[in-house]
Amino acid sequence: MKFNKVYFVLLMLLAIASQSCTDMNDLTDKYLDEGEIVYAAKVDSVGVRAGENRIQLDIYVKAQRVENLRVYWNNYEDSVDVEIGGKTGVFPVILDDMPESGYLFQLVSFDKFGNRSLEFEATGSSYGENYKNSLSNRSYITEFTRYDMEGDSMVIYWGGVARGAIGMDLQYTDTSNETVRMELPADATTTTLYDLKGNISYSSRFIPEGSAIDTFISTSRNIPVYYERPIDKSGWKIVGYSSDAAATNGWGASNTIDGDINTPWHTSHNPYSGFPHYFIVDMGETVNISSFEVYRRMDDSAGAQPTHQIFYAESLNDPADSKDPGWKDYGVYSLDNVVDIPQFSRGANVVKARYFMYYVGSNSRSSYAYIGEIGAYSPVGDGLIH
Repeated sequence: MKFNKVYFVLLMLLAIASQSCTDMNDLTDKYLDEGEIVYAAKVDSVGVRAGENRIQLDIYVKAQRVENLRVYWNNYEDSVDVEIGGKTGVFPVILDDMPESGYLFQLVSFDKFGNRSLEFEATGSSYGENYKNSLSNRSYITEFTRYDMEGDSMVIYWGGVARGAIGMDLQYTDTSNETVRMELPADATTTTLYDLKGNISYSSRFIPEGSAIDTFISTSRNIPVYYERPIDKSGWKIVGYSSDAAATNGWGASNTIDGDINTPWHTSHNPYSGFPHYFIVDMGETVNISSFEVYRRMDDSAGAQPTHQIFYAESLNDPADSKDPGWKDYGVYSLDNVVDIPQFSRGANVVKARYFMYYVGSNSRSSYAYIGEIGAYSPVGDGLIH
């Protein structure tokens, strides 16, 4: 009896196992009946290069089984077919009429039997008016840029490099009335124009990405030419000043108009003399002034003032008085404490003046002020800017 029970249990287990195998086979057999899924080879890589309202795809295909492929974008609403023909290598494809935006591309390849591959995704961007409107030309430093009448030349001192710029294009009219065109590096520090007559303009070239296929040009900017000559300083004299160290070091205010940039004016080292510091020049006659030039102190820059202010007047009740109501403000200007070239202070218009005052309101670096030399210029001919 015990043997029969064991035998019955074994028969039941065998029946259950047989039924389970039958069910499992049913699940897999239906897929085998339909046939195995075959995929075409995918592309190996895609380089996406930005352009102006267009994009270039550099599609790399390594397998020889790809006959053609299809590129989708805009959520599969747009597509383009590319013939491969079983070849390998890089296949460049340019997509035109691509509004400025970022794009997601899906690439599907097909073999000669019509089998398709799994998708390959790539991203990229096109650029247009929004990007172009964001471009700005590199600045130039007006304090240093000036036309030299004796040599018909001009040195342009450039400001910081514009982000994304790869170069600049400049043109001007020379003394033979010919147009001179120059290609400049994006990081040029100075540019000298020879035989210059006028009409200086420049623009910058930009690329939005390192591999971009198009170059964008910024809006052209003009550089005015200042036709001016230095005013003779032989009749100038100092008529007032806040402080100087003439008694101990020979650094009197008169050094600023002696024609020697190596003899500075230096205020007293006495910290109680305090700001503002200034000196006043009587030019002896009323003249037209288009700009002032200032040289820093040549042998020391540690305590020089970062800015200065200039006042002017045709007449004054007391020319020695820095607070005389006749003073007019010419402007506040920065002072570079390193360069050895003249730094120019220009107003918006030519002014008439007999007197001017060099004025330093404060200095966070020290309790004193100093400069090497100061001069002034008058416009030539029919105006300041041509």
